[in-house]
Amino acid sequence: MITIAIDGPCGSGKSTVSEGIAKKLGILYLNTGAIYRAIALYMLRNNINSNNINSITDAMDKINIEIKYLNNEQHTFLNGEDVSKQLYSMEVSDASSVFAQFKEVRDKILHIQRNLAKVQSIVMEGRDITSHVLPDAKFKFYIDASPEIRAQRRINDEKIIGKPQLCFEKVLADIFERDERDKNRTISPLILVEDAIYINTDNRNVEDVVNDIYKLIKSKKD
Repeated sequence: MITIAIDGPCGSGKSTVSEGIAKKLGILYLNTGAIYRAIALYMLRNNINSNNINSITDAMDKINIEIKYLNNEQHTFLNGEDVSKQLYSMEVSDASSVFAQFKEVRDKILHIQRNLAKVQSIVMEGRDITSHVLPDAKFKFYIDASPEIRAQRRINDEKIIGKPQLCFEKVLADIFERDERDKNRTISPLILVEDAIYINTDNRNVEDVVNDIYKLIKSKKD
């Protein structure tokens, strides 16, 4: 059984890379961000303000998150509803970063993450996987990209799903703001741990990055 932990900022390509590695190795892939987004979706639907810690604490008891793999794809269920296709709007993405700062939210998700990693080989990605969730993982990677590249990727992703053209300067400002939250929050901030291999994906295609990581894993695993 092997455990691969991958961290990195939003838009760095870590989700796509992680999924590619899992497929090459024939093991499970967990997109941790989808769990945070599902919780954010619940908060938005129920008009729960991020300034009201009591409402956030109460909400944790009302939220049930399940991860299921259907046709080899991760599906995220929120209180029995498959919300996988509703998790990637900018509104949900930004809200997930806000609510991820709270210990109550992170504790709930930590339980889900570690339980999955106990029973199977897995590629798990997020922002505190190498440092907090799976600090003893045999393989650790930090996937990064410049803010400008990440902003353009977000614009391209929105265009693919038919959303109106976004303002580059606004998206870039949002990324800087999110990075600030993720890297400077009190609880489990995004950091580059000493034993993680750093990989920059600027001007690199997914296949090359996946192949490089796959070779590194195989060289140490075999």
